[in-house]
Amino acid sequence: MKINLQLFAGIPTSDDIYFRIIHNGVSKKVAIVESYKNSKKKDTKTQDAFGEKEAVATYGSKTTYELDISRAYATDEAIADGIYLDELEDFDFVIEKPDRTETYSMCNWSEVSEDGKLKDKVTENMRFTAAKFNRVKK
Repeated sequence: MKINLQLFAGIPTSDDIYFRIIHNGVSKKVAIVESYKNSKKKDTKTQDAFGEKEAVATYGSKTTYELDISRAYATDEAIADGIYLDELEDFDFVIEKPDRTETYSMCNWSEVSEDGKLKDKVTENMRFTAAKFNRVKK
């Protein structure tokens, strides 16, 4: 059985997912993320009309972006600069995919936890909310 490896060329890996902060116009990669889960939720409303039994239209309202990351590893540069994930505010979360870049901006965390095992790298887990989302095709 032959497997076409070109089909898998566009699938992002954990090397493609990272935290970036922008401070004084300088962008820094501060952590690499092993896995993430995002959810986009939109408040949807219905428009009623007098005398109608059913709604006559629907429309979208505010969109929220919730993200959970697992096993984030701080970069050597972030450690050297004294940057800690639990101290970040108004940061960007960037996912580099082969065909596009997705940026969640104006993020603030709501929960941070840390996992440590003997002779293993310490990893952090984080839940946060983003105010904005932008997708740019390459």
